[in-house]
Amino acid sequence: MALALVQKQALKLKMTPALFQSVTLLQFSNEQLSEYIMEKAMENPLLNAEKNDFQSADPGAVSSFAQYGDEAKSATDVIEETVASSSDYRDLLHRDLHQLQLDKICLAAADFLIDNLNEKGYFDEEPEDLLEGYGLSPEVPGKALEAVQSLEPAGVGARTLTECLVLQLKRMAPANPLPIRILSDYSDCFLSGNWGELATILGTTEKSIRAAIEVIRGLSPTPVSSIQEEAPQYIIPDVTIRKSDSGLSCEMEDRYLPKITLDSTGYENYLDKADSETKRYLREKKDEADWLIAGISRRKQTLLKLTELLMQVQKAYFESGRYEALKPFPMKHAAEQLSVNESTVSRAVANKYVETPYGLFQMKKFFVRAIKTGQEEVSSFQILSRIKHWISVEDRSTPFSDQKLVQLLSDEGLHCSRRAVAKYRRESGIGSTVQRRSR
Repeated sequence: MALALVQKQALKLKMTPALFQSVTLLQFSNEQLSEYIMEKAMENPLLNAEKNDFQSADPGAVSSFAQYGDEAKSATDVIEETVASSSDYRDLLHRDLHQLQLDKICLAAADFLIDNLNEKGYFDEEPEDLLEGYGLSPEVPGKALEAVQSLEPAGVGARTLTECLVLQLKRMAPANPLPIRILSDYSDCFLSGNWGELATILGTTEKSIRAAIEVIRGLSPTPVSSIQEEAPQYIIPDVTIRKSDSGLSCEMEDRYLPKITLDSTGYENYLDKADSETKRYLREKKDEADWLIAGISRRKQTLLKLTELLMQVQKAYFESGRYEALKPFPMKHAAEQLSVNESTVSRAVANKYVETPYGLFQMKKFFVRAIKTGQEEVSSFQILSRIKHWISVEDRSTPFSDQKLVQLLSDEGLHCSRRAVAKYRRESGIGSTVQRRSR
């Protein structure tokens, strides 16, 4: 067998400032985007952003050449004011992150990861997947994750409940290895409550095991709740879906966003009179303004296309309001139909709310996981609905095990693994067999 070197060509996406901003804008909710626009307008003398009632009760423009005098606020002032007035725990994490000694690339990546944390402070996707395709060095995702997980409160940035609890334990002083080992290696015994078996396996006393369990019970499964203020009373939708005699229609709720324009006249006037250094500064700010305006436009078009696709796929639900009408539709399928990466769909859906004829919902609720049952696919909602049904009718003295639930579902033509059943059960807040058993 002959060995030969083969040269391959590969197209790799380079993370430019414009692309990074487009990705950032895509995952913002209307509220977050409004704050971001106002912040950028304060930093850029070429951007004019007209406030609306959503940002402030005081009308007026926040950016013009005239504002940039001795009394102009710095970007740091703007960021600190935004953090102080926001109820989003991510803003506090961003502030603390910028106190760390990180290089610019790692800092930008960590900022990006923070924006992708869910409401409980967890990652729904692996950081490597979130940062994939941006031309970053292989070590950057790991360093960025480490930076996020080093922030307060301990446990933020975890990918699983176990990791969240272990992160909290590692932050304790003095460190106690026994609870960490129980969670990391013997979670099944921990959940079953068999302390004697755990003591035998770990070569310690049952008293030590019980002491370790008490430490674990003192941890928080959602540590960000300690810094998360009460949710705002009103949620502003990002898009509205309407039903009428002529069918379904959708509309972007961009009336809540500031009206943003480029001060082209000011740019040309100052450019003619400026020295070379000032010209470079002005051109840089014009590029930033152009990127922002173009990025907002791309965000709108992406969300509209995605919403139109949702209306098409989930038409039965939007016409009836019945949850049973929701079809299996994972984000991967949406990405394929829109000819974009799955990560693009994930970011577009993040933090977005949809106003429907039946109420206000998170957009991600309409992307229903598909479960293969033989030759057909059913929605994860259907599986979960049947799991809840069987648990509601079980004998509490001998509750159904996950394997028994698998069998019951299979008898109904719904075939899925025991692992999947356990996952759906936990996600819906249903306890294990031991926890459900009447004592």
